[in-house]
Amino acid sequence: MSHRRVAPALAALFLFVFGLCPLANKLTDGEAVQWYRHAALFWLFVGGATLVALFVAAWLQPKRLARLWEAASQWAMRIPTPVFVGAAAIFACAASAVFAMICFGRQPHNADEVAQLFHAKILLSGRLSLPVDPNPEFFGMDTMIDVKRWYSHFPVGGPAFLAVGVALGAAWLLNPILLALSVVSVHSFARRAYGEPVARATAALLALSPFALFMSASFMNHVPVLWLTAVAMSQLARWVDAERPREANVSAALIGLATGVSFTVRPLDALVVAGVIGVMQLTQLRGSRTRLWSIGAELVAGLIPAAILFHANAETNGAPFRLGYEVLYGSAHQLGFHVDPYGTMHTPMRAVLFASKYLLQLNVLLFEWPLPAVGVIIAGLVALRRPSRWDHFLLALLIAQVVAYACYWHDGVFRGPRFLFTALPAIVILAARAPFVLADISRGAARLVAIYALPVCVLMAWLAWGMGDTVAGRVRMYRRASPILRIDADSVAGASHLRHALVFVNEGREARNLHYLWSLGLSRGDAARLMVSAPSCAVSIAIEAEEALRPARLEGRRDRVVRTALSVDPKAPEPETCARDVRQDDAGSASFAPFFPANTIDSSGHVGGNVVYVLDLGAHNEVLRSRFGDRTWYRFGPRQHASDSLPTMLPYDGIGR
Repeated sequence: MSHRRVAPALAALFLFVFGLCPLANKLTDGEAVQWYRHAALFWLFVGGATLVALFVAAWLQPKRLARLWEAASQWAMRIPTPVFVGAAAIFACAASAVFAMICFGRQPHNADEVAQLFHAKILLSGRLSLPVDPNPEFFGMDTMIDVKRWYSHFPVGGPAFLAVGVALGAAWLLNPILLALSVVSVHSFARRAYGEPVARATAALLALSPFALFMSASFMNHVPVLWLTAVAMSQLARWVDAERPREANVSAALIGLATGVSFTVRPLDALVVAGVIGVMQLTQLRGSRTRLWSIGAELVAGLIPAAILFHANAETNGAPFRLGYEVLYGSAHQLGFHVDPYGTMHTPMRAVLFASKYLLQLNVLLFEWPLPAVGVIIAGLVALRRPSRWDHFLLALLIAQVVAYACYWHDGVFRGPRFLFTALPAIVILAARAPFVLADISRGAARLVAIYALPVCVLMAWLAWGMGDTVAGRVRMYRRASPILRIDADSVAGASHLRHALVFVNEGREARNLHYLWSLGLSRGDAARLMVSAPSCAVSIAIEAEEALRPARLEGRRDRVVRTALSVDPKAPEPETCARDVRQDDAGSASFAPFFPANTIDSSGHVGGNVVYVLDLGAHNEVLRSRFGDRTWYRFGPRQHASDSLPTMLPYDGIGR
């Protein structure tokens, strides 16, 4: 084996062990990826039948299929590049926007989206943070900091991107537009690295990737970083080919700017990308003074946005290099092997589990094909005879991203393995390049199968409406998930003709207990650990016991609450406290996610406006009388009738703990 083929061979082995073999399931007795058996059968029977059918057709009609492919290829290549790439980008934007509407109601669905949307409003108010709210437990999110200042724990770059969309009244469209721009930049890189045919295949696959589309239908900060990474890759390819100092300087500066801005959004992703790009650049410096001097422009351009982040950190987190994550969770949030904020030890074996889980998910969620996506990449790597520097670069980017986030304690899954989203350009290019590589080493029917397999898989993923393992099946799954999550707060207020109102949103017993614990002074980490170590009823009993102490005793409160909750006999009859919680939730509940970022920030930096949305904390709600007593109070969450499928707006009746 040539020494140049060693890296692709090792990468193929890594991807096979972690991304095709169910390693994560072997480590967890099948619990980590419970759908793997179903997926494997789907690949075996549907994917296998597809390949067999293609082989039979290629064996029976080789000339006809060859002519058809030649004609289709020539037609596609005759389309002017701007038209082809523009169409792919427009499709990506439009499809993602449609999914945002029909699947997710243009609403945030998890705490990360919610916190960053509200943080965007903070920035638009002219502040980096707000004064701490007098009643923070009613607005609390586990991704919001409310000690000394009020803001999200995310680096300021993500909220700054969303602030542009919020200012224009269409924050939900920001990520679809950024995905379209990513398609353009990824094509630009692939064209310089591999030529126009591979670049067009890459642009089409990225635009048709359900993972890319569904993630871009969210408000998550992964999408801006995808775009910035694609820009940096595109400029890296230009930098490598640059012959004049000005070209090298401009490209280097844009690389620095793109990675620097990424650093203000997702610092770890930016460091991974910058590290891989930096190594690539070092290999190209020998004998080139032009490129050597351009590195200075790159460093300066990269340090400018980094300095902005450091300034924002100093103003909010108290130190330039301290992130908001550490304000909430301390060293437990850092990269590496240690006890995480929830009290679980992150070990090397757990890191192996995460790496395998992310790559296994990629097989299905990247393209929704009847063939495993990682398997396609492996086939291309095995067939690769003359790997280029760009092959090594893409593999380094993919594996570095996997390893970096395997060492991070949190299991990052949201509409797919979101922690691999930054490496999506590398992943999609490797998949798009695989048929070309396989076709180069094949002859006859095998060659025709290699070139037809992926287009057929794409058609099946998008046109097989009746099947569950397709794009349409995924759309149906997201739409069935919960209509409550698609509720629009502004529409609710308008339909209910709310004026000068306070709306309590019942999010359920778990949320009430968590926020009660925060109001008692427990930190995010302490509260989270208690919630996962004791039943909800036990936590409710501990909260009620602490509130009953007269006078209130702040000293030793955390230890008392934890001790009481853990001492409750789970077999004992439930007291009235727990029965009341159950009755309140049985009446109906709703997600607070669409409501919290709909709150208005007034000129003093506090929540105000026509309608204020707060969490329903039962009897604790009464502490708001002195502040919002002049407003009309409502409850959103309970159903008016048992047959109602959605929550309704009801006058506040004061029921609760």
